[in-house]
Amino acid sequence: MLTTLKNVTYKPLALKESFTASLVEGLCTISAGEDELVLMLSPGLLKVEQGSRRDNDDLLLVALEYIFGHNPELKTLKVENYVSCDIVLKYFLKGGDIVVDRHQFFQLRTLWHAEHDYAPTLETWTQTGNYAHPVRPDIQSGTLYSRYVPAIKKTLSFRMIDQVKDLDTFHDWHNQPRVANFWELALPKEELLQYIQKGLKDPHTLPMIAECDGVPVGYFEMYWTREDRLAPYYESEAYDRGFHFLIGNPEFLGFQNTDSILKSLSHFLFLDEVRTRKIMAEPRSDNAKVLKYVDTFTAWRKLYEFDFPHKRAALLECKREVFFMGDYL
Repeated sequence: MLTTLKNVTYKPLALKESFTASLVEGLCTISAGEDELVLMLSPGLLKVEQGSRRDNDDLLLVALEYIFGHNPELKTLKVENYVSCDIVLKYFLKGGDIVVDRHQFFQLRTLWHAEHDYAPTLETWTQTGNYAHPVRPDIQSGTLYSRYVPAIKKTLSFRMIDQVKDLDTFHDWHNQPRVANFWELALPKEELLQYIQKGLKDPHTLPMIAECDGVPVGYFEMYWTREDRLAPYYESEAYDRGFHFLIGNPEFLGFQNTDSILKSLSHFLFLDEVRTRKIMAEPRSDNAKVLKYVDTFTAWRKLYEFDFPHKRAALLECKREVFFMGDYL
């Protein structure tokens, strides 16, 4: 249990304001502007010492993120002496008490996803090639996910690529030999611009820039597997997602950073569509730098190898229940 951790700043994407969190000798203080919530933390218990003036649960949600994030041994917290309880915390009402299980808490969209009030849409089905699938939502813009990551003490976020402001960076990344070896997109800017534009028009992909404290660090290309070239190689489900990625910023290379961003990416994809049960990946089978994360981020597992027309690939899988029940955040 942490005894002292002062002045950690949280900027939840959906709440649109900054919060400051501190934990000193079990006393947790969360503040936003002139509003403040003070709680006493003991094993399995979070007791309100000084209540917030708000009529919503923003401060308590930030407190829960802060405490769970910095205390990975905590699995469940019972909240005592808390008065307000809006629709979000009603998920955790048990016999009149607020009991928050870690694996359930991180399934909320409220703090981390831009569309915090999302509800599944009614399905309309269509056909792409040999595969029927739901019509996908319109492509969004801006930042869709953001989370403070205690392991690296930085905020990771994913935003849609901007074909104007990101082109130079995108070109630089793809023309690095270590990236070009696997992506094979060491092309002039004009051709890479066409590549970006094509991705932004394709309803089955989300071309996104990963940022660390607002600095671009990598490119992530997420896709619905049912409409992708991957579909014939495994038993896909309607809401399976897949992704390709590169870390382009050399200053962000390293195990801890990449591990943190892969966990945040998995979190984002499961939050982005609650009907997504599996995330898939198909790196080149000789890409040892990527495949080593399967051994450490064990929500992922290698199923088998197969042959695309252009490469020998390893098929990787991450299941929703394994990710959330494994307490990887």
